[in-house]
Amino acid sequence: MRTIKSVLIRGVAAAGLIGTGLAGAAGTGSAAGDDFGKPLVPGTTITEQRDVSAERTNGHSFLEINGAGQLVYWTRAGASFVPQVRGTDWANTRAITSLDETHFIEIKGDFRLSLWTWNGSFYTEKNVGQGWEPARLVSGVAPNAFLEINNLGDLRVWYFDGNYSITGYDPIGTQWDNTRAIAGKDFVDFIEIEGAGAVSEWYDFESAGHALRETRFDVADFTAVRLIVGTDFQHFLVILTNGDLYEFTLQDNGEYTPVRVGQDWGGTRLIG
Repeated sequence: MRTIKSVLIRGVAAAGLIGTGLAGAAGTGSAAGDDFGKPLVPGTTITEQRDVSAERTNGHSFLEINGAGQLVYWTRAGASFVPQVRGTDWANTRAITSLDETHFIEIKGDFRLSLWTWNGSFYTEKNVGQGWEPARLVSGVAPNAFLEINNLGDLRVWYFDGNYSITGYDPIGTQWDNTRAIAGKDFVDFIEIEGAGAVSEWYDFESAGHALRETRFDVADFTAVRLIVGTDFQHFLVILTNGDLYEFTLQDNGEYTPVRVGQDWGGTRLIG
């Protein structure tokens, strides 16, 4: 068992049958509702209350490193997203994740950790650490915090101070070895994809004590998901092995609704 203070599995709506259902999805920008999931279990009451003041990019943007080594900033435009190339020669980057709309962190090819800040015209870099070889997965959850799962299966939340220097971390779990991908949505709220394709959302009602709780997606198979990124409490996006880009939006009834918002994303190497 993972070492967390408490786990609550709730019967909330499924995100769906990704991997088996997407082949029958509707055209670009829409997907048939029965391709992905099922309604709430009868009698289920959603009681979750969240402070969404720590939204990461307000649901409007995310970063990509494509196969050509370009750093691309994508922003929402209607039903999809539009690109702005903000850098080249990013082919050696090992991981990226946004903290907010103007800051992101990078694990470099030599395992240094860099913070990048957008000033309106270009990014400036600050070295904030080295020796990040053990970091297997990272994902931002707030403007001053990000999650890490290391090669030992430890789950940690790292913190920055007001000058964006790392102040330390809280250990919030062990035995996360089977996790294939994570996508931060809020502090602390993240989507997890396990190795076999099962999906859960983990959230923390006691941020000081980090009492993580789990919402397992009842009927979900994310084996066809290649990359995932969270943009705020209500949204995350996935890139499938067939190159489709889907956005999942949390509805008032607790169900995530998926919509296809792009195609031809097969060349994407990293998103964050």
